[in-house]
Amino acid sequence: MITESKSGIERRAAVHRALGEPTRLRIVDALHVSDRSPKDLADLVGVSTNLLAFHLNVLEDIGLVTRSPSQGDQRRRYVMLRADRLAGTLAPPPLDHPGDGVLFVCTGNSARSQLAAALWHARTGRPALSAGTRPAPRVHPLAVEVARSCGVDLEDAVPRGFDTLIESPDLVVSVCDRAHESALPFEVPSLHWSVPDPAAGGHDDFLQTLEDIDGRVDRLARALAPA
Repeated sequence: MITESKSGIERRAAVHRALGEPTRLRIVDALHVSDRSPKDLADLVGVSTNLLAFHLNVLEDIGLVTRSPSQGDQRRRYVMLRADRLAGTLAPPPLDHPGDGVLFVCTGNSARSQLAAALWHARTGRPALSAGTRPAPRVHPLAVEVARSCGVDLEDAVPRGFDTLIESPDLVVSVCDRAHESALPFEVPSLHWSVPDPAAGGHDDFLQTLEDIDGRVDRLARALAPA
């Protein structure tokens, strides 16, 4: 016999009630593989910013989304999905497959984008590149350390700029607010992951970053999987 606590049942019921409204379901679908600014989200789901704010309040009250200020332009905010709270109730919406050339970008190309590219390759078997808007002198040692702990090798990774890319990517995923808010020189589909910079933290901060990116990579891979 399967049992569940009253609080667990009530929490799941609240999620189902919230997602029974079509606009809120579209919002959650739009956040599965990309964090988005409120303006971009309003345009994408076709509602006014005032109505979007109401729906986001409902979703935030039950813990399905969070809103946080950009680490770049502090006037901006990004809405992020708490995918763990869905507990398998929704599959990520399928995306048109843009091709195999995925490029992950951040500012220094010293941690987040390096981890994302390596995890993407490990998860899918497909190649991925990473680059930075202002490449750092080296990959952060703690990024190398946490990558090693999950079987990913960044020992020989070197930060690079966009000028080193030989071919244009098919999809760009920014994993840094500052990179997302800069003028990225690519006319291809793009997604954004608002991942905090762990550089000023310690091992646990880098491990949390790796776990965040790993979950996002998994959701993107499933969304891009062939039907």
